[in-house]
Amino acid sequence: MADNPDLVIRGGTIADGFGGELFEADVALKDGRIAEVGRVAAKGKDEIDARGKLVAPGFVDLHTHYDGQVTWSHDITPSSQNGVTSAVMGNCGVGFAPCRPDDHFRLIQLMEGVEDIPEPVLSAGIPWAWESFPDYMDWLSQRHFDMDIGAQLPHAALRVYVMGERGARRDPATPEDNTAMAALAGDAVRAGALGFSTSRTLNHRTSTGDRRGRADRDCGGDAQGRAQRASVCARSGLDRGRPADDAAGSREHTLPDLVFRGAGRPGAAALAPDARQYQ
Repeated sequence: MADNPDLVIRGGTIADGFGGELFEADVALKDGRIAEVGRVAAKGKDEIDARGKLVAPGFVDLHTHYDGQVTWSHDITPSSQNGVTSAVMGNCGVGFAPCRPDDHFRLIQLMEGVEDIPEPVLSAGIPWAWESFPDYMDWLSQRHFDMDIGAQLPHAALRVYVMGERGARRDPATPEDNTAMAALAGDAVRAGALGFSTSRTLNHRTSTGDRRGRADRDCGGDAQGRAQRASVCARSGLDRGRPADDAAGSREHTLPDLVFRGAGRPGAAALAPDARQYQ
């Protein structure tokens, strides 16, 4: 190495993330990047004695709900305190962009109901300095955090933004609604959205008990709903979607597959057991 590294982590037990055996080595970092792994001869500007310690890449948490916290805090705790270095928010179809001023409280109620984050905290903390999803990404890009964050476009927010009260009531989307959502989803991806998230989970309700957060059989689980989501993904250019389904039966396994195949895009689905089968 031509120049002394900024940091050398000495003698740690390395778990490099490639699935191989653990091994003992030094890790040198220069300009924020790993420059060498092995026996590092050069002395670092700073050094850490990691003998007897495990040295590993940071965890990537694909399912978080830091959508509110990132707007008022630079510290993305507790994740950043527990080895997570990258987190993705906007899961389960809930989030805070896009959103018209009249719908601020509506989306706060949904997040409170889904994630049990108190409404007074969200109302006091979120500055609402955006309306569109690209505006939201631009605003976040001006902030600094103690870990990397990524955002998905949430279905509930998008649906209410396009359809207003009809979206909140879970009315079926019209072809015109689908076209508008597809265009906005495309804008979101171009602005940096990592994907599009939706949910059919039975527990996803607002804090008042409304089911407006669910893309259920009335607005997303039937053939029309599957076509809607596939259309939004395909026409927007989305590379991935993340529907969280509410039962582990064959029908629920099939639904995400139909959405992904209809969109012609890869995706991931989290399946949870239906509590009713245990009653």
